[in-house]
Amino acid sequence: MTTIRHAMAFLAAVLLLSGCAAKTIAPTGPDQARTAWEAFLSREKSPNTAWKAFRVDASLSYAAQQRSGRLNLSFYGNLDLPLRVDFTLPMGGPYAFWREDGGGWTAYYPGNQTAFTHENTREGISRLGLPLPFDLRELAAVAIGRFGEFIPTAYASAKKRPQGYEYALGSDSRLASITLDFEGKPIHLTGRGIEPWRVAFEDYQPAPETNAPAQARRIVLTTPGGTEVKLRIKKVEGLAQPWPESALVLPIPPGTAVRSLEANGPVAIPDI
Repeated sequence: MTTIRHAMAFLAAVLLLSGCAAKTIAPTGPDQARTAWEAFLSREKSPNTAWKAFRVDASLSYAAQQRSGRLNLSFYGNLDLPLRVDFTLPMGGPYAFWREDGGGWTAYYPGNQTAFTHENTREGISRLGLPLPFDLRELAAVAIGRFGEFIPTAYASAKKRPQGYEYALGSDSRLASITLDFEGKPIHLTGRGIEPWRVAFEDYQPAPETNAPAQARRIVLTTPGGTEVKLRIKKVEGLAQPWPESALVLPIPPGTAVRSLEANGPVAIPDI
């Protein structure tokens, strides 16, 4: 068994897309890269752009330094916040509950009766040793295929790759590049740095329950430290109306120790 810090590296995540079907033949034409990019932008105009809320059910597995583990999760909430992620153990018991709202991020771990807080989600998660490249709102956008939330509408340059085109993004973007297949579906995201994090979107399947373009059912995150986390999407549900506030409240039981991660000091979270 190991700590959740390896398990939840998935979120960087942040919280989902890639290709299944037969191999796609590269299109012909004077500007193939531009054509694929425009197809990507067109995906951003799919029916899911009208969603105000969502729910994603998934499982995740991870491997790091000869260790492995598995968790189930429910990710749900309103796209303009709040958002919740509920983590459960394979046998069904609760492990952790996360919430992001306009005031910041809270993570409650019932196993050690502790709740952690931080005004910045990514910084708070980093204090737990989890290399997540997204906050929960960005992860939600990835989960339902709304990359326009954090990817610019224009790219700096493009290179042809065996599976499609790799687009370098401007220096003001946290992402160094996004790779699309020839049909404009995202297949890779790459962060910045000497040894950047990478996310692969795999197993694209139709989404009849959402009437949206095919979405990846498996996401693979590789962190700079070599941890590999695989997220398998079981169900994506879009909602035209927001969740009621009462459904997104994260109750903290009396007697729980509440600790701000903006303060220094060691941090301990339960093993899986």
